[in-house]
Amino acid sequence: MSDSQIFQIFSIVYLAIGIGILVNSDFYKKMFSEFMENSAILYMGGIMALVVGFLIVRFHNTWTWDFSVIITIIGWIALIKGVVILILPKHIISLTKTMINSAIFMKVETIIIIIVGLLFSYLGFYPKSPI
Repeated sequence: MSDSQIFQIFSIVYLAIGIGILVNSDFYKKMFSEFMENSAILYMGGIMALVVGFLIVRFHNTWTWDFSVIITIIGWIALIKGVVILILPKHIISLTKTMINSAIFMKVETIIIIIVGLLFSYLGFYPKSPI
């Protein structure tokens, strides 16, 4: 899979989530709260983050001075996030509850997600992007 294709996938996911939070913030707050209350779902989320992170790191562990390093960084973040969720679930629950109860954090996070999604769209879909 090429870097452009990976950025295309990331862009669609980030934009869908960012716009979803923007349009349906109450739904997402409720979903995150319920996610934290269900230990089986939290556990599966940790497993998924760990597996996705591992796959990205395993097949795209490229430390270069161009935009493709973003893919590697996302892989390492996902891998570490998965490990932390599985090892310290109570800390993740506490942190997540603090974040979703902050209206300012949710707004800033939504804006960042949309901007990152637009950047990934540029890197993945624009024919003359720098990668």
